[in-house]
Amino acid sequence: MYLMFKKITAFCTVILLMLNLSIPAVTAETDEKLSSVEIISKEHHDGSQTKFQKKTLDAYPEDEFSLTSCEVLKTPESPKTSLISDASRNDIVISNDPTPSAVDAEAIPEGSFAFTTYGWGHCVGLSQNGANFYAIYGGWNYQQILFHYYPGTVLMNTGTAETEMITVQGVPGNALQQVAEIVNREVGPSFHTEAIKAQAVAVYTYIKYYKNDAHDLKGKPDPPQSLIDACASVLGEALYYQGDVAMTMFGASCGDLTADSMDIFDMNLPYLRSVSSEYDSQYDPHYGDVVYFTVDEVRNIIENAYHIKLSDNPENWMQLVLGNGGYVKQVIIDGQMTVRGDAFRYEFDLKSPKFTYVCSLPEEEPEELETAEETAPEQEEFADAAPEMPG
Repeated sequence: MYLMFKKITAFCTVILLMLNLSIPAVTAETDEKLSSVEIISKEHHDGSQTKFQKKTLDAYPEDEFSLTSCEVLKTPESPKTSLISDASRNDIVISNDPTPSAVDAEAIPEGSFAFTTYGWGHCVGLSQNGANFYAIYGGWNYQQILFHYYPGTVLMNTGTAETEMITVQGVPGNALQQVAEIVNREVGPSFHTEAIKAQAVAVYTYIKYYKNDAHDLKGKPDPPQSLIDACASVLGEALYYQGDVAMTMFGASCGDLTADSMDIFDMNLPYLRSVSSEYDSQYDPHYGDVVYFTVDEVRNIIENAYHIKLSDNPENWMQLVLGNGGYVKQVIIDGQMTVRGDAFRYEFDLKSPKFTYVCSLPEEEPEELETAEETAPEQEEFADAAPEMPG
């Protein structure tokens, strides 16, 4: 068998020499020709990459017969998804500077608290108003919006949206219908088309994260055709982080910066970090809302919610611990206990976990001082007689 194998090998070698064929390789000369050729890079779930060179026919020597050169850095399992684009921006913000209150303590009624909130919702992930403003005033497309609010993610097509069923509030339906109805409820047709498309991708990704279930999302029936068309143009596109479907949270608006998922939900998700959303502070109607409570109302809310007895010093009742983007990460209550800021704001029905407060306490009337006559010690009465002289 060994001799036969050697004969076959020698015969094949002779045939190859006669045909004068060689296996094409990417040489320095070829690379020079391909300097302007597009390089496509696909990232896989394990962090590896596959690079593809797209060439034109004139980039090849006459005797080459392969139209594509493929370099595999590390061979992964073949993904079922196809890469569309990935993020090239790095807009993560690290800042916990406090946001000044919209009101001054001297301007509020005596014996009351004034809470100022910035944004509406948990403020983690995509700001719906912010996305719309970026599309209108910044000219951003849906991919730029998504990569800004979910830094480090890649956009891929699942290839399954045409046939899969999605469940919304226990009712199954096709992907386009369900996504369009949810987007109709979340933002509606009045938003910029690119913002609608970004919302559609965020909704579809969120549903894929929960295994084709809409979880806490709800739909609004009868979306207009313009909104359906926008959703259809991106149907099947989802955001991934290191090969896994991302948890694409979103909310109405934010306070100039989005919140960090670690500060709000104690979830360490690298693509849900605090990023800028500057148009929110300029155009969002929920930026800088002020609500008022009396001192007694604040006392009752805190004592009933946390079953504690507050001290007689209202200025010590709430100490705010700020996280990234200036959001309230924790609240130290009267030095007795510490609670999460997002949970605390629900007790007061505040619009977002980015809030500040000021309080105006009634001035204590000074105690009346006793007069000098009242405070002077009684003087001893002395006899008129002259004191006795020593003998």
